Amino acid sequence: MKALCKTQPSAGAELVDRDRPQAGPNEIVVEVRAAAICGTDKHLWQYDAWAAGRLKLPRVFGHECSGDVIEVGSEVTGVSVGDFVSLETHVPCGHCRLCRTDRQHICQNLKILGVDIDGCFAEHVKVPALCAWKNPGDMKPEVAAIQEPFGNAVYCCETGDVRAKSVAIIGDGPIACFATAIAKAWGAREVVVVGMNAARLGIA
Repeated sequence: MKALCKTQPSAGAELVDRDRPQAGPNEIVVEVRAAAICGTDKHLWQYDAWAAGRLKLPRVFGHECSGDVIEVGSEVTGVSVGDFVSLETHVPCGHCRLCRTDRQHICQNLKILGVDIDGCFAEHVKVPALCAWKNPGDMKPEVAAIQEPFGNAVYCCETGDVRAKSVAIIGDGPIACFATAIAKAWGAREVVVVGMNAARLGIA
């Protein structure tokens, strides 16, 4: 398969040929339909200090995507070949104390798709089945690809209970723009966005 891979400890990336991943017992393989570019991917592309201290090369990067399940492991339930899914970018170990007490979001051995394990800037990507969220078949792939960051904004507005309140959103990145629209849709009385990027503030 073709994959965008970080092969050198410097800025940039290479389009390489890799073997298609194979699903383990609790894993699935997804044929990628659409992938989004996260700020994390920018750090990896630039190979800044954070990336240099985190990445083990070579690494296929990218972690926000949607696609079709083409292979399931022998122990997978709830996900089938042909399902159209979005992927959770955080990959828990499933074995630590936190995972075993239903707190996988703060797994002690948490890995990030496209950072700690090979990601979705490729024709195919392998993940644990528990990282797949099934979508309606008619959802646009580019919308499905941003479910994970969009979900962050939904969760923020939900837990803050923004209805009929004045809301301040500090920052003007994509998730802040999502949160602006979500807060308005949920009935915030006033939404103020603070940022420095004129184009993003225009979107907000």
